[in-house]
Amino acid sequence: MSLLEREQQVAAIKKLIEQEVAHDYLNQYIDAPYIDEDRILLLTTSLAGQPYSENEVKQFVATAMLIQIALDTHEKVTNVNEKQRNRQLTVLAGDYFSSLYYKLLAGVRNVKLVGVLAEGIKSVNEYKVMLYRLDDSDAETFVGHLKKTESGIITKFMQFFNSQPLIRLSEELLLFNRLLREKEMAESGGYSMLLDALKTFTFPGEKRPFQQLPHDKKRILFYRCENIVKESFHALQGASETVSGANQMLLDRIRLLLGRYANTTRLYAEEG
Repeated sequence: MSLLEREQQVAAIKKLIEQEVAHDYLNQYIDAPYIDEDRILLLTTSLAGQPYSENEVKQFVATAMLIQIALDTHEKVTNVNEKQRNRQLTVLAGDYFSSLYYKLLAGVRNVKLVGVLAEGIKSVNEYKVMLYRLDDSDAETFVGHLKKTESGIITKFMQFFNSQPLIRLSEELLLFNRLLREKEMAESGGYSMLLDALKTFTFPGEKRPFQQLPHDKKRILFYRCENIVKESFHALQGASETVSGANQMLLDRIRLLLGRYANTTRLYAEEG
């Protein structure tokens, strides 16, 4: 498949997902769900060269994406200051998105895939419980659990379709993206699960949320966060160098992401 055809395939799947999740009432009160093109790329790459029709590929990938969107939507219900109706609608939206994947799978009649993805949902939810409990944990364990929550669905999907060589790359790319989002949220003054966890590990007796900490404590936590992101950067770099057969669009996307982060880090170092 050419680069143009790959781009068209990703765009078509994204459009299908947008059509499925569109809901006029929900859109009045909650943000439209984020559709991660990197995930679509990883999923379509795992099906490359396999004996499935273009329609089947679209349905398989859209199904896995809807499950991830549902899981991500449920995770947004963390802000206790948000209006109760909005929080309730966010929960209902997650349930609604969950139900849509059954509709898509019905179109391809793949009962085994339903069971495998259900196992993925169970696994992701178990790791999310560990993330929120923080019992007997540390930063390294926390990041490991975060990686599993980000890649659990894709891992099951790739195992089902015998695309195991792509699993490590997928895990590292999705974790790196998540860590960058967590860092950006904290920098903009928003809630960051990662920075709040680091606060708990670094300052066990500190009850204030990360946003309310004094500058010196925030600086320490940002330093720890940046080290974690750098470790993830090197892990993704290593994974991308060992994978053969990945499509050019995916490899170009990873190189762009790594280059952008490296340049930003270099600029901060020069300014500092």
